[in-house]
Amino acid sequence: MHLRTASLQDTEQLKTLYQGTITHINSRHYNAEQISAWAATGDKTTSLQKKINEQYFYVAETPDGLITGFASLENDGELDMMYVHKDFQGNGIATMLINGIFEKAVELGLQQLTAYVSITARPFFEKQGFVVVAEQEVMIGEVVLINYEMRKEL
Repeated sequence: MHLRTASLQDTEQLKTLYQGTITHINSRHYNAEQISAWAATGDKTTSLQKKINEQYFYVAETPDGLITGFASLENDGELDMMYVHKDFQGNGIATMLINGIFEKAVELGLQQLTAYVSITARPFFEKQGFVVVAEQEVMIGEVVLINYEMRKEL
């Protein structure tokens, strides 16, 4: 497994990974209506492509080219996206991705990172030194989801 910068050619794999993780992993903490609304946001591939072009966007990839996870960082220190393939949970991929994000943040001279994380992801982020700043309700269309604003000082 190795990290590399994402490219636009990764869009379809990233979309599939994103939606698969939401429907199979996040369904532990969110109901069917919430999962459906959240997963549907993955259909907006132009938004994903914009993130690939404008953010520090990394993928974890097997030697044969299968993307097993991805994470992205904005210039202002927001860890925007982080997902691990539903079939590769618990294999250290999230740790590899977050370490790549930490390295980039230090390189950019950032003082802190902010992430908006799901109920599912909260324990992982806490293990990485993030603390909850606020619980919040996020609207996706007419559907409300709970997530957490978390921060880590660097």
